[in-house]
Amino acid sequence: MQAHEDVTMVKVTPSNFQFVDFKVIREEWNKYKLEDGTIIKMKFVLISVMMEKSLEEFVKEAKERKGTKVGMGVVVQSRNVMGVEAPKKLRGQPSGTYSHQDLQASIIKRDMDFEVITEKRNEYKLENGITIKVKSSPLEISKTSKYDQQGLPIYIVNSTADMIPTFPEEIERELKQLKLSGQHG
Repeated sequence: MQAHEDVTMVKVTPSNFQFVDFKVIREEWNKYKLEDGTIIKMKFVLISVMMEKSLEEFVKEAKERKGTKVGMGVVVQSRNVMGVEAPKKLRGQPSGTYSHQDLQASIIKRDMDFEVITEKRNEYKLENGITIKVKSSPLEISKTSKYDQQGLPIYIVNSTADMIPTFPEEIERELKQLKLSGQHG
């Protein structure tokens, strides 16, 4: 299987989209070491996938358009699950829950430096044969003055997720042929 460079995954309103079931091939924990010695564990979890058209409809449209780019409307629901492993010296008094505004107002160190310990792509196999690989990475990590119910410091993590679709080999061959015939025809 190969990633297809002529496919754009677009975000659109899913009013007539269909759910596509999937299996988890790989869903790993990514780990980051913060400048204060804390380890942040982060996992991207795919919850659902909705597609605008079936794979067959997509290929049919690609054939009709003679190899020009074809959009594939995809909507995913996901969550980032996070955990904190803080050194004893950084732990505090356990406390309650906080609103997003409370946490934003309590930032004491913005845009902390961090190093990647492990960062792997997650992989999901859709029932239509498409494989989606996802790489989730933090963009900014900020430390607050607050502590969770276990006394661990609370961090705010802004992250991004890059998704790459890969088609089954037979579809990839068809799309490659369309691209070549579109360039020469």
